[in-house]
Amino acid sequence: MNKRRKMIAISAAMAFLTMAIAISVIAPADDTVDAAPTEISIAPGMKYTYKPTYPPELTVTTVIQSQGIGSATDGTWGSMSNETLIVNVPSSATPGSTYNVVLKATSENPHQEVLIEIALKISSNMSVSGSQSNIVTGSAINMTPTVSGMGTFNWSVTSGKTLPAGLTLDPATGKVTGTPTTMGINTIHITATSSYGESKDLVVTFTVVPTLIVTNSPTSGAIIYV
Repeated sequence: MNKRRKMIAISAAMAFLTMAIAISVIAPADDTVDAAPTEISIAPGMKYTYKPTYPPELTVTTVIQSQGIGSATDGTWGSMSNETLIVNVPSSATPGSTYNVVLKATSENPHQEVLIEIALKISSNMSVSGSQSNIVTGSAINMTPTVSGMGTFNWSVTSGKTLPAGLTLDPATGKVTGTPTTMGINTIHITATSSYGESKDLVVTFTVVPTLIVTNSPTSGAIIYV
């Protein structure tokens, strides 16, 4: 009985070892996708860079397998340099479109392949707007501009310009407040800059008018016989 048990145990061990050896030498038959396409928002005129990292024990070669807008595979926006993907989105890119890039990473001994899919979603460039109505002298203004686009934003007085006397700018919100001291036309020049480096200028013009008063006395009126 003990001899029979030993033979069964030896047979089982050999079967397990054979299976383990068979599994270890099997290389992937087909390309495998690392994950679902990774979506990246990017605006026209921007550049995207990405350098994949792998286990340090492997020597990996990464190439662009395909790229293009939508289902097209003949795009030219992307290139590889020092194992880094560089995609320059042209300023003419259409917001709402998608530029797809598929990277193929390969290592040998044994042969392994993995695909990295990236979907660059083209968003609109930043835009700014704002307005200020005319005011009576001595009145305060409280002008808050609006901005849309990618990232977070900071505001500054446009280079080479100054705010009208009596006004101040909040860099975090772009709000311009204060009481203008200059009569006539006043112009606000401010610039919004995104965390990605994109910037947009805003010019807001308003007029400070005098208080409505009567500047002469009724005694200055003329009397004639008609």
